[in-house]
Amino acid sequence: MKRKYCPIFNQFMFSIFILFLFISMPFGTTFQANNVSSTDVLFRICFSEPEMMITNDRFTISSFETDNTIEIENISLPVKPLRLLLPKGKMMDEITVEITNPISIETHNFNQKDLIKNHEFITHAKTEKDVFEFVGCYWICGYPVVFLNLYPVFYEFENEQFYYYKEINVYISTQTADYSPVIRNKSTDYESIYSIVDNKEMISSYSLFQLTTQSDTLDYLIITNETLADSPLEDNFDYFTYHKEQQGISTNVVTVEEILSDPAYGVNGTWGDNNPLNPFYQTAITHNFSLFDDAQARIRNYIRYAYAKFGVTYVLLAGDADVNNPDQNIIPVRGLFANESGLPLINKSMRMGEEEDDIPSDVYYACLDGNFNTDMDAHFGESPDRNQLTGVDEADLLSEVSVGRACVDSFEEIAYFVEKTLRYESLNDDLYLDKILFVGEYLGFPGISAYGGNYKDEMKPLLPDTFNLVTLYDRDMAMNWDKQDLIDIINDAPPHIINHDGHSYYGYNMRMSNQDVDLLENNKPFLLYSHGCMAGGFDNPSGYDCIAERLTVETSNGAVAAIMNARYGLGSENNLASPSLFLDESFFKALFEENIRNVGDANHFSKEDNIWRINENGVRWVYYETNLFGDPMLRIHSSSEGSVDLTVEVTSPLQNKGWLYLFNSKLFPLPFRSNPLLIGSCEICADASSQPEKQVYGIEFCIDDKSYYFDDEYPYIWKLQEPLNGEYRLSVTVYSYNGEQESISFPFTGFIKGK
Repeated sequence: MKRKYCPIFNQFMFSIFILFLFISMPFGTTFQANNVSSTDVLFRICFSEPEMMITNDRFTISSFETDNTIEIENISLPVKPLRLLLPKGKMMDEITVEITNPISIETHNFNQKDLIKNHEFITHAKTEKDVFEFVGCYWICGYPVVFLNLYPVFYEFENEQFYYYKEINVYISTQTADYSPVIRNKSTDYESIYSIVDNKEMISSYSLFQLTTQSDTLDYLIITNETLADSPLEDNFDYFTYHKEQQGISTNVVTVEEILSDPAYGVNGTWGDNNPLNPFYQTAITHNFSLFDDAQARIRNYIRYAYAKFGVTYVLLAGDADVNNPDQNIIPVRGLFANESGLPLINKSMRMGEEEDDIPSDVYYACLDGNFNTDMDAHFGESPDRNQLTGVDEADLLSEVSVGRACVDSFEEIAYFVEKTLRYESLNDDLYLDKILFVGEYLGFPGISAYGGNYKDEMKPLLPDTFNLVTLYDRDMAMNWDKQDLIDIINDAPPHIINHDGHSYYGYNMRMSNQDVDLLENNKPFLLYSHGCMAGGFDNPSGYDCIAERLTVETSNGAVAAIMNARYGLGSENNLASPSLFLDESFFKALFEENIRNVGDANHFSKEDNIWRINENGVRWVYYETNLFGDPMLRIHSSSEGSVDLTVEVTSPLQNKGWLYLFNSKLFPLPFRSNPLLIGSCEICADASSQPEKQVYGIEFCIDDKSYYFDDEYPYIWKLQEPLNGEYRLSVTVYSYNGEQESISFPFTGFIKGK
C-alpha cells in the first residue's frame, strides 16, 4: 500500500496529545534501589489477594500468580518461583528485596486462629529476608539463571491474622564472572532461554552470535563401544544413523575406546576439569583432580566438546551399565547423591528415618557445567546443606543436551532397539496413538494416597480432548486387577501411552515380572511412565537386568521408550502432592501443553520445571532417578497432529469504528474514520485458539508484509515502537505446531516517533 505522509498533521497531533498526556498522567511511586547499575537485575511482581480454602481438612492459601508448597500437616502456602537471567559476563553478588506494607487477608466463614493451631512452623515473614529463598544459580547453554522463591503470605501470631504483600521488588547485584561459558551460534539456545526466564528483556545484553562454530554441524550423537558399533545385523547403529540422516538429522557414532584414548578428554586435557582453558571450567579450589579422570568424566567431556564445537542437541548412550559386570559396563553411570526422609514422605511428627543413596543418573551427561563435586568427596551432586562448601549446590540442574539410554549389550538388543524405534516412527497416522492407559494399584498408604488411581486422576486435566483414556484401577474394582488383565489390554488393543503408579522392584513392574514381558505381543509399542520403585535400576544391583531394560531393548514388543525410577519412587501419606507426581505432571504438561513432543526434551523439562522445589524433601531424589530408556529425539505422535483449525483476532487496536489510541490508551472513536489511529507507542494485542486445543505455537506481527515480532507465549503482545508516519496495513498470523497458519489484516494510521 502507498504510504501517505502529512507533516503538519503529524507535528500538530503530537504536540497536542503529548501535552494532554502530560497533564493527565497519573503519578505514582516506582522501585528505586541505591547504586543500581545497568549490570544489576531489578524485577517487580504484584500479587492479588490470596484465597483461603478448606478441602478434606486441608488448608490451602493460593493466588492466581503463585504455585503452592508441598502440603505438610494439611497446610499449603503460596510460593512464586522466579527465574532471573543475569547480564552477560556477570555472576550473582547479593539478593535483596523491597516489600510493601502487608495487607490482612479477610476471612468470613472460619477462624484463622483455629486453622493455625498446632502449626507453629508456618512462615513468620516480617522482614525482607524472610520473604525470599535463594534456590541456586544454574547455567544453561552459557546463560546464568538465578532461581529464587518468593513467599508473599505469612501468619502473624501476635495478631492471629494472615497477611500478604501486594508487591515485592527483587534486586540482584552482580559482579564480574570468573567463568566464560560457551554461548553457541544457535538461535534454538536463545529461544530456550527466552522461554524459561521471567526477565526476558535481559536477553538483549547478550549478542546472539558470539561464538562461531565449525562449518560441520552435528545434531545427534551416539556413544557406544567398538564391538557394538560393528554389529553385523541389519538393524544396527549404522542403519539407525542412515535413517536419521535421511530425515535431515546429522548423526555420528563415536566409541568409548576413542574417547578414553584421547588425552583431550582427560582431566588435564582441553575439555578436562583441571584445565582453566576448558570453557566449562568453574572450579574455584585446587585438589587432586584424579577423581574427574574416570570413564564417566571423560565421556562427559567428549559430550561437552561435541556440544560446543558441533552443536550437538541429542545424545544416545548406547550401552548397558552393569556395575558388577565389566563386560556389560559399557557406558558407566555416575551416581548422584540425594537424601529424603520417610518412605513414603510423611509429616514431621512421624519421620521414619532418612534414606540416602548415590543414585544412577544420566543427568550427569546432560547438564554440562561444573564438575558435580566441588568439595571433592566421595559423593557427586550433593545439595547445599550436604556440601562441605556451605550453600553450594554441586549439581548443574539445567541441561545443555537431551540424553536417553539404550541399555544394549548385544547385537540382538541393538536390533530390537533400532527396529522398534523406526517402527514406531512409521505409525504417525494410526488411531492407537490417541489411546492412553492409566494404571493404578493399591499402595496401602493412609487416606487419599492409598490408591495409585487417585494419583493418576490428577493427570486427567492435562490430556487433550482428542485422547481416549482407559483406566485400570484397583480402586474401582471389587478385586485387584491381575497382570493378565494388563497383558490382555496391551495385546488386544495396544495403548500408545501407559502411566503407572504402583509397587515395583528391579525385575517387577505393573504386576509383571521380567519373564511376563515375553507374553506381550503388541507390535505397536507404547511409551511407559512409571512411579514404581527400582524398576529402572539399570546399574543392576540386584544381579539381573531391570524391567526397564527388558521392556525396551530385550524384546521386539513392549515399550519403545520408558521413563522409570532407578531407586525408590516417592509418594506421600494422606496427600497426593508428592515428588514423583510433580515430575509426572510436568512430563505430561510438556507433551500436551508446551507441545514438547521429543521424549528426551519432555523428560528434562519435567525435571527443570521443578527446580524451584529442588530442596523440598525428596524432589532432588526423583530429579536424579527418573531416567529415559530410549531415543531422546523420539517424537511422541498423535493421530490428530495433521488437522488443526486455527482462529486469530486482534483485540487491540480494534479494527472498526476508527478508534483513537494515544500512547496505548483507547480514547474514543473518531468521526468519519473506519480504521484505527495510533499516536505514540502502543501495544498490539492478539488472541488465538485451535481445534483441537493446545496446538497454537505462536503469533507473528507484520506491518506492510514485513515481520517485526514473534510471540510464542500467551498473552500475545507486541509493543509497537517502530517509527511510523502515515497509513499502513497490520497483519497478524497464528501458527500451529504442525506448521498450519491463519491470518487477519487491516489498515491503520500510525504516528510514532520510534524508540
